[in-house]
Amino acid sequence: MSVAKQASLPVSAPAPAGAVLDALWRRGLERIVYGLAGLALFILVWRLAYVYGWAPRGTLPDPLSLPSALLQEIEAGRLWPAAQSSLVHYFWGLGVGTILGIVFGLAAATIRRFDLLQAYLVRLLRPIPPLAWVVFAIAWFKVSHTGAAFVIAIGVFWLNYFATYSAVRSVDPRYYELASAFGHNSYFSRAWTVVLPAISPGLLSGVRAGIGQAWMTLIAAELLGVPGMGQEMNAAAGVGAYDAVVVYMLIISVVYTLCDMLFLTFNKWVLQWQP
Repeated sequence: MSVAKQASLPVSAPAPAGAVLDALWRRGLERIVYGLAGLALFILVWRLAYVYGWAPRGTLPDPLSLPSALLQEIEAGRLWPAAQSSLVHYFWGLGVGTILGIVFGLAAATIRRFDLLQAYLVRLLRPIPPLAWVVFAIAWFKVSHTGAAFVIAIGVFWLNYFATYSAVRSVDPRYYELASAFGHNSYFSRAWTVVLPAISPGLLSGVRAGIGQAWMTLIAAELLGVPGMGQEMNAAAGVGAYDAVVVYMLIISVVYTLCDMLFLTFNKWVLQWQP
């Protein structure tokens, strides 16, 4: 194409800022509308299943009874103590499992001899579900916050271990060469200037996955007797109060959503250097 023809082609002007904001507003509004419609449809199907007995009678609560069930749990003084108890071993298990998983994953991916030393041990222990350790948690720590945190930490550990290990293994070797050119030749210097910035997106993805994994492991551990929301769910199911069971399920969902939102805010702050 000649220069004259190129010059004659119309040049599209950038969209006005107002149009961009309007498009973003419409897209956000569309997401909200469809999201609320999906929730309404789910509640409608749930209500129909209750009315027409699609599940065994007495095992599926009426969704319209949940507000009163929530008030009953609050007035009975069961909800807040159970939630506080769950949060104690949740955050301890999450914190310990996350830190150890990152440290061991980083060491295994960057220190060859350590990687060789623990390779078979990882293959041996990884397939064991966290709940299989509940027996030992009770034997070692009794029915306590420590025992529940121990079980939670095991599940969170493996997520962060493999996320960190994979992230380190995927770092471009040219980054190490560039670091050496600027005098960063020691292990800790390279880890701080090259490895940690390069693996931060993958590492934080593992941490976020661990936040959800911790809740799943926590509730299962509490079903075996550790005080908390899982124990209250088990007690409510034992007397047929399935509306109370659903209340605790929803509380867990709300707490997890808040934790996830806070972590996403932290994630954006840490990775603000990304385009």
